[in-house]
Amino acid sequence: MHRLRVVAAGIVVAAVAVLASSVPASAHDELLSSSPSAGQRLPSAPQEISLRFSADVMDVGAEVIVADGDGTDWVAADPVVASGTVSVYLADGMPVAGYEIRWRVVSVDGHPISGVIPFTVGNAAPLERAAVSTAPSPQAAPASTDGAGIPRVVVIAAIGAGLALAVFVAVSFPLRRRGARGDQS
Repeated sequence: MHRLRVVAAGIVVAAVAVLASSVPASAHDELLSSSPSAGQRLPSAPQEISLRFSADVMDVGAEVIVADGDGTDWVAADPVVASGTVSVYLADGMPVAGYEIRWRVVSVDGHPISGVIPFTVGNAAPLERAAVSTAPSPQAAPASTDGAGIPRVVVIAAIGAGLALAVFVAVSFPLRRRGARGDQS
């Protein structure tokens, strides 16, 4: 009966440890603003595109394309990532047209996020896409998620299992030694 109590206490302690160590789900970084903003009509072509995020993003994997209706990319240099902002310089000679800023970055938690921001230069018609997006935010397409949160659950479960095993060993080993000494006397 005593051994059953020890095992039950170990299970309770392990369950409390797992529940106490699990962190509530946190939202991924997101695009806060852009220049130009979604749907903005500019009188002349910009020299630079700037994207501001809710937290720092990783230098690795940052990608920005500024495409016209023909698919021409007007980005003239690699993206510059600094303090949660990603900027790119654009090539000279952008004609009056509709454009899309197609961006993809890796947030600090390792999740890739991406979106599309339409804008126009001059009196051109906005760039029309064949597939209509149903994005909830007019600022940009929603951040993509690819199930990468699953490994976090596995890590938390493994930590909980390890704690449960440690508690079980810590509680039962001294009791076994005490019981073995009692049998020898």
